[in-house]
Amino acid sequence: MKFLTTSIFSLLSLTIFAQTEIAAVSSIQSQATIRISKSTKRCKYFSANAPVTMADGSVKSIAEVRVGEHVKTCKDGKTATTQVKQIDVFNQPTSALTAVYLRPAEENTSGSPIVPALLLEATPHHYVQTNHGRKRMKRLSKKDILYHYEPSTGIVSSWKVGAVQENARRVSKAYNLETVDGTYLVDNVMVANN
Repeated sequence: MKFLTTSIFSLLSLTIFAQTEIAAVSSIQSQATIRISKSTKRCKYFSANAPVTMADGSVKSIAEVRVGEHVKTCKDGKTATTQVKQIDVFNQPTSALTAVYLRPAEENTSGSPIVPALLLEATPHHYVQTNHGRKRMKRLSKKDILYHYEPSTGIVSSWKVGAVQENARRVSKAYNLETVDGTYLVDNVMVANN
């Protein structure tokens, strides 16, 4: 009986030790992929409250997204999912955000003025996916088309750049994601890894 009790306690101790080791390794792996950036040259990021579309269709601020989670993206005109492999965090970033106003790519035939329907904010050097490939925010023009995912219908549609406003605003903390696929959705607009 004494041998059986000692064996059970030994087994339980090994199990607890193994679980502790697994948790420690997982924590180290997660922390290793969260990078606090000290570089200020050509930083690429979004404000902490930029809405990221998760794989299940829910929305989280970019500050709440974790390494290993799955997010939505677009591929060949359809939605797809990809995994977050790294998060870059920028404390007191020096670059101001550039604001890009988007409108539907289909022409307005009613003659009424078009009001920008979507706003995307990121640093001037951040890449977005356009109909001409990846392009920096500050290089966008009215000839460029970006891709927008509509959650209510599941359709990926084309949106024209209406205006680009540099130095739109400054933020105190900012984030960027790197995904396996190289893209993800911010405010349902497809953006590219850097």
